[in-house]
Amino acid sequence: MHEPVSLEDTRNRLVLRAKTFSDGEEFTYSIFNRAETEVYGGVGLHRRAEADCLELGYWIRVDRIGQGLATEAARALAAVALALPGITRVQIDCDPRNQRSIRVAEKLGFRFVTRQEADKLTPIGEPRDTLVFERANT
Repeated sequence: MHEPVSLEDTRNRLVLRAKTFSDGEEFTYSIFNRAETEVYGGVGLHRRAEADCLELGYWIRVDRIGQGLATEAARALAAVALALPGITRVQIDCDPRNQRSIRVAEKLGFRFVTRQEADKLTPIGEPRDTLVFERANT
């Protein structure tokens, strides 16, 4: 939402990501092309819900949408999350207008849990709802 950013801001963001990863708070990964010369998107696990739950987030660069990258990355990270000690659930939160993100959650077997009304802001500062999907260990 806040792109592009300066090189200094990018460095600061990477330092923060490394710290939150080593502290076990957030686990973020980049999605690259096979040659690892282009960033196609990102995927991550975040401790934003209850202690037994991780939130799974993903984004894909506009010119790479529709190639299955978000589904593939989210599938892998959901499996990792559900294998972690103490984690029994994974959630995906998304904007109700983002049909592609909703479809990723559905393809991966996440079930719709709730709609949170006006709980987040759009990039221009307007309130928006969030759909919450969840997958639990079976």
